[in-house]
Amino acid sequence: MVPCSTDDRRRWYVVQTKPKQEARGEANLRRWNIETLAPRVRDYRQRRAAAAARIVPLFPNYLFARFDAETLAAKIRLTRGIQRVVGFGEYATPVDDEMIELIRARIGEDGLVGTPALQLGDAVEIVDGPLQSFVGVFERHVSARDRVIVLLTTIGCRARVQVPATAIRNVSDR
Repeated sequence: MVPCSTDDRRRWYVVQTKPKQEARGEANLRRWNIETLAPRVRDYRQRRAAAAARIVPLFPNYLFARFDAETLAAKIRLTRGIQRVVGFGEYATPVDDEMIELIRARIGEDGLVGTPALQLGDAVEIVDGPLQSFVGVFERHVSARDRVIVLLTTIGCRARVQVPATAIRNVSDR
């Protein structure tokens, strides 16, 4: 990673791509020496009784790009494969560096975002989404989209919730 100087105005932003053009948009941004992050995951789908793995974007139609929005936002918007820079109105909204580092920390040697190895009964914390900060017990993986069932105990009752595997963290990993 390039060290940031005090006059470096580059920040991370979410860039929406045109449908199914994540790779094209990323390649075009990289040609302009714009740092990008387009996390990918292995997706298992049932196809005629055989599970086939394919590599898909973690965030379909989105990628992250690090640039100076004041000088480059208009150019980014006009890039082939890119639809827009995500923000409020005309203003691009930066993403916290910690979010980018969290995603990068989960990228394995194979270049794919991994999910925590969990066993039945492991204590987990939900780290993203509307149930963020809730602690529960890992029950099982449930789908091709890499979702898991977590048993939560809140306000004296138990509830099973289905969340993305990337939205949980093993409590012992803190």
